[in-house]
Amino acid sequence: MKPLLRISIGVMFLVCFFSCGKKVDRNDIVLLRYGEQELTYNEVLSQIPDGIAPLDSAALFNSIVEGWLKDVLLSEFAEERLYDIHTIDRRVKDYRNSLIVSEYLSRMREAHKPNVDEIMVKDYYDKHRKELKLDVPLVKGVFLKIDSDSKGKENIKNLLSSENPEEIDRLEREWLDRALEYNYFRDKWIDWETVAGWIPHRFGNADEFIKNKKYFEIDYGENSYYLQITDYLPSGEEQPYEFASSWITNLLTQGDLMDFEKSLVESIVMKSIQDNKLEAVSYNPITHEVKNTLR
Repeated sequence: MKPLLRISIGVMFLVCFFSCGKKVDRNDIVLLRYGEQELTYNEVLSQIPDGIAPLDSAALFNSIVEGWLKDVLLSEFAEERLYDIHTIDRRVKDYRNSLIVSEYLSRMREAHKPNVDEIMVKDYYDKHRKELKLDVPLVKGVFLKIDSDSKGKENIKNLLSSENPEEIDRLEREWLDRALEYNYFRDKWIDWETVAGWIPHRFGNADEFIKNKKYFEIDYGENSYYLQITDYLPSGEEQPYEFASSWITNLLTQGDLMDFEKSLVESIVMKSIQDNKLEAVSYNPITHEVKNTLR
């Protein structure tokens, strides 16, 4: 039997044996050791998905081992021959520090997420509503997308064009199950760019189109698109509270989190200076002042 075939059969046996519910102490079964680094069976098997064929498992097993060898041996080989290895070490350290800080702040943000209530949001809106202008129009209405060959679609225009709520109920009874997409937003404002993105059509000037069109339909490809606009606010108008509130909530939340992070960093800086871990040689990190010797 050829050596490679013997190895493959051996690997297949081990993969099947150890992956069939038999738990093995990873410290007892070492595949390879290079200096202080070790590769064990369980470390390899943990990377092999359940349910794949034994032959595929063996191939993946070998590939994982080869990848480990490549990383361990080639990294040391390359390190001995790179003249600027100190630059890579610094980049790795910088990346590690950045990753640690990012993860810590992410957890702190979640733990110290401020409670922005509606009173705070409404107060901000009342103080700044004159500044909160619409960049694009807002609309209310109904949108429907169906197959172009749907029977009875000629009645959709009459149902959508009507302001009678009973006609919308009828539309939903007759078309909701057959619709590819259906959005009812007569009771909430949506920005025009979002609505326009539902329909494969170039509308040109948004304000002009919305001002002159309360109903629009188009066939494109295998689908038909229907839009009814029941109300709109043009660009330049003040944002209504119900539309601006989510943006204000996010703004206040992010502002509080930035204040928290700033306070956290300042407190750590001050403690580091007091503990003689950080030396403010020519720059004061609290007041942001540079000493005269550098000016």
